Amino acid sequence: MKHIFIYPMAAVCAAFSVHAAPPQGYYDSLEGKCGAELKAAVKAKVRKHTVISYGDDTWDAFRETDVREVDGRLCWWDMYSSNNVPVSSGHPGMNIEHSVANSCWGGSKNDAYKDLFHLNPSDATANNRKSNFPLGIVVGTPTWTNGVTVVGHPAAGDCGGAKNVYEPHDMYKGDFARVYFYIFTVYDDISWGTYSDKRDAMYDCSAYPSLKPWAYDMLLEWNAKDPVGEKETGRNDAIYGIQKNRNPFIDIPDLAEYIWGGKKDTPFHYDPDNYPVDPEEPGEPDVPDNPDDPVTPGTWQLVRNASELSVSDVYVLVDSKLGFGMTTVLDGKFIAPSAAPVSSVGGVISSVPSDFAMVRLAASGSGYAIGLSATEDAAPQYVCSVNAKTITLSDSPSAEGAEAQVKISADGTATISYGGAGNLYYNPSAPRFTTYSSSGQTPLCFYRKVKEDAVEEMVSDLRLEVWAEGGVLHVPAGASVYDLWGRKVSEAQETALPSGIYIVVRQGSKPLKVAL
Repeated sequence: MKHIFIYPMAAVCAAFSVHAAPPQGYYDSLEGKCGAELKAAVKAKVRKHTVISYGDDTWDAFRETDVREVDGRLCWWDMYSSNNVPVSSGHPGMNIEHSVANSCWGGSKNDAYKDLFHLNPSDATANNRKSNFPLGIVVGTPTWTNGVTVVGHPAAGDCGGAKNVYEPHDMYKGDFARVYFYIFTVYDDISWGTYSDKRDAMYDCSAYPSLKPWAYDMLLEWNAKDPVGEKETGRNDAIYGIQKNRNPFIDIPDLAEYIWGGKKDTPFHYDPDNYPVDPEEPGEPDVPDNPDDPVTPGTWQLVRNASELSVSDVYVLVDSKLGFGMTTVLDGKFIAPSAAPVSSVGGVISSVPSDFAMVRLAASGSGYAIGLSATEDAAPQYVCSVNAKTITLSDSPSAEGAEAQVKISADGTATISYGGAGNLYYNPSAPRFTTYSSSGQTPLCFYRKVKEDAVEEMVSDLRLEVWAEGGVLHVPAGASVYDLWGRKVSEAQETALPSGIYIVVRQGSKPLKVAL
């Protein structure tokens, strides 16, 4: 599953700095060169830089280079895991990771050891598991993975004969490729290990080409398939402000082709107009005149934030995995599930069976009392629980055990807590709804009934209707997907897209920026 980061358009401005072009004339010294001569010219241009201390100063720098906004919080941007550790918490469980292992040069604390271009905040476990293995493609069953970093074995004979490799997520492969091009260009003269060691499988310790053929072929492929994105350009600018040098392989995406690839015998010519150094937001791209409404009156919309709950709305409570709904039937100490499940598509249920309980909320203490009724007009009975695995129903929202505290995660799963009695869950093996003191059961989701006068409000927030699964971006009917240069890339509701930044546009909704 691709990782997807969704930001309202206003939040993106804070999450990414506007990419600044390199200073005029910055790359003049590369003009007309190719192959080994061009590699040497790149090194001469960027090798001299301000070297900061490793440690606390690195973490201070990461505040400018590796932070993103997630659910309103500033978190470290970890390319090795899907963790979102708040910056305000410090950096518990995290390391400063060298993307090119410092053990490759014997652990010397030289300039390469301190260079921000290949340092990143990283989950400590992922850092430990990937060890100092070379980059590569894992085949067969991984020996370890967290869904972002994959550790395992390459195909026999691949990756320079390395026994173990680590493979980054597809959305970061280009990032790592451009960092490796930089490191093995700028530091081709330091004391590297010998090729007999597995750690050295990617390089040959010479000034040119420095990288082994299998390595630069793989990195060139990653460079092409995962183009430069806003994360990299913003980071490049931030590091330039700190170290006073840039990564040319980010500024000039095809530069590596003139050093290691198919253009290595072609003189390089730098034309800034050929590179997306300052992409503009799409203006007013064409959208369909009459898009189909993905949410219509009578449908049910997934609630993704507890602040959206209201005592004036009608809901259903549905188990988050199978789609069975809570009914009004009290079976001993439990609430019986619906006879049949429902399906949610993009956070929308088109209709619910007649045995689903209509759920209304009433204020109760500092939380809510959850009322169940057979129809919207019927008086509700309120769910009460003072002991685990015991549900009773009361006519009063102030009855003992009626107060529930509700929290809702961004994916819509709700934590409905009845104090010492535990949380309200669905037990698919029983099957039944009741309270449990442990978390081994299925959490529930609130779906709100869409009213006639609420349609415009509901369709205005695309964050509720855009998600990624299996490498496919899902958008609602009537939406179009654009790249950062305003080019329409899809109108389909399900589209496989390469990693990058996209804008989802739909008439009547605010544009949404999505990073895959």
